[in-house]
Amino acid sequence: MKSKRDAADILGISTRGVERAVRRGHLSVQYRESKHGRKAWFRLADLDRYKRHQQIRGPMGFTSGIPGQPPAPGPHVGTLIPMVEIEPRHSKARTRDAVPIADRLALNIDEAVELSGLPRSFIVQSIHSGKLHFIKIGRAHYVKRTDLNKFVQSL
Repeated sequence: MKSKRDAADILGISTRGVERAVRRGHLSVQYRESKHGRKAWFRLADLDRYKRHQQIRGPMGFTSGIPGQPPAPGPHVGTLIPMVEIEPRHSKARTRDAVPIADRLALNIDEAVELSGLPRSFIVQSIHSGKLHFIKIGRAHYVKRTDLNKFVQSL
């Protein structure tokens, strides 16, 4: 029987890799109590079977520079690859920008700060103290435009 550390050394992977193999059901494990809690033990036959399985699968990820293996097609480690502009996942920004900030009926905190010209900390403090009414949708706080106007007039 081999410990997790020994199994990792035999397989040429990290102890986390051994844990992933166990979690995925690729490697059998036996747990035994020790003075530090339960400890994982592995049979040498199971480790040899898993190592053969890994060799059949072939390398994954960055393979350039592995002794005894042909270099992987594609760029080598250290090659500069140009960045590609990717569109944002959410198109909220495009639809929100369709209405100018001065014409919006509900404003998030940043928009209320921008429109009123007041410090963000003052707006947030006023919301928490109840002086400025707000609407909470999910985790976001919104201020009605009319409530912001009344609040600014009352200052």
